[in-house]
Amino acid sequence: MRRAGAAAVLALATALSACTSGDPGSTTGTSAGPPPTAATGSAQATGAPAEWLGYHADQARTGAVDVPSPGNVRVAWRARLGGAVRGQPLVADGRIVAATETNRVVALDPGTGRVLWSTSLGRPLTDVAATAGCGNIDPLGVTSTGVIDPATGTVYVVGEISDGHGGVHHRLFGLDLATGRIRVSAVVDPPLPRGESPVHLLQRASLALGDGRVYVPYGGNLGDCGRYSGWVVGADLTDPSRQVSFRVATNGEGGAIWQGGGAPALDDDGNVYLSTGNANPFPQSVPDPVRYAESVVKLSPDLRVLATFKDREAGGDLDLSTGNPVLLPDGRVFAVGKTDIAFLLRRSDLHRVAEVGGVCGSDPDGGPAYDRATNRVFVPCRGGGIQVVELSGPRLGPRLAGADSAPVVLGGTVWALDSGTDRLAAFDAASGKRRQSVAVGADVPVFASPSAGLGLLLVGTTDGVTAFG
Repeated sequence: MRRAGAAAVLALATALSACTSGDPGSTTGTSAGPPPTAATGSAQATGAPAEWLGYHADQARTGAVDVPSPGNVRVAWRARLGGAVRGQPLVADGRIVAATETNRVVALDPGTGRVLWSTSLGRPLTDVAATAGCGNIDPLGVTSTGVIDPATGTVYVVGEISDGHGGVHHRLFGLDLATGRIRVSAVVDPPLPRGESPVHLLQRASLALGDGRVYVPYGGNLGDCGRYSGWVVGADLTDPSRQVSFRVATNGEGGAIWQGGGAPALDDDGNVYLSTGNANPFPQSVPDPVRYAESVVKLSPDLRVLATFKDREAGGDLDLSTGNPVLLPDGRVFAVGKTDIAFLLRRSDLHRVAEVGGVCGSDPDGGPAYDRATNRVFVPCRGGGIQVVELSGPRLGPRLAGADSAPVVLGGTVWALDSGTDRLAAFDAASGKRRQSVAVGADVPVFASPSAGLGLLLVGTTDGVTAFG
């Protein structure tokens, strides 16, 4: 991420505090006193980073933080928030931030889980399948992982806001990290062509922050109902009504950017890397005829296409966008999708350097994690297990049993959730040995990925946040 100088940061903070776009009556914010919550236990610092600012912690989306891992964890507290938390809880400024499908954003005390402030963004969409024609998330509010700008103390989220009559808009909110006050509110629906509606878009992939913009990706609802295309919108931080955009299906429809909930990766120049899904309806031939479908796409900061790579084996529903690309420190890009082929691409032009077949044996689903010490990538598998890909070959490594969701790596320990058994598991990154498996005590959403901070491991659940320490 490019950093502004001190004067620019101060100017940006001033602008953010005054910037609001759209109807301010569609949102309400509160910071006086915590709403009811059930939190039990108390946390003790055992390691973990002080901050977790966005999906998988860094811009490269490695999911790895070089800090000592917590060991022998137990539930420290549970905060029941009245809605599902599908994105990773974020950590900054000594507090934990989570957002729910009921369009509620909260800050939590890391010691107890007590609500420090709570802000309502507006009415979520309900009766989703009846309204949109398909979909399996209901209510539909904030689905993705937000992102925090530490320079201005602003947390950004996107909520799906219902007008109560079947219409929706996707609105970007920037909230004061200290108080929950709404600083920024702007509609970030893509510039849709005639005949398409925001109700058929799902803002599932996580937000990214770079080059003075917040990037907002879009795909479709489960079932691919209606006419839609994959999009990413970049909203200017100083004036979020100033937007740039990229459309996947320029010669058709589909090409969702959903990435199993993962975020676009950003390099040091602010270029944006994302993966896309299949055409809609499913194509009957390979490669997918839609120009940027089933592809890894490299975009400039203003979302111009710089390079592409198409998975030429992907047809039908063999979606490449089941996880986000990961930028490796050697100048390569790692990507894998439903063809079960892991691709290693040259970052400069996305030329294929190598590939490894047989990944997962079921759909890889969610953001992979990369461990520099072992030079391994850990891929979550929908059918069960965390698949190891050895980059030194490259070759296929073992599949680690006991988890099925997007992992993170803390100091040589791989942490991942099992959405089928609602457990959190720890594996030794070098040996693959499972070190621990502990019950979350609540239902874990599909594609959930743990985060860490202030001595805690944090898990979003279908009714709030569970912390382990």
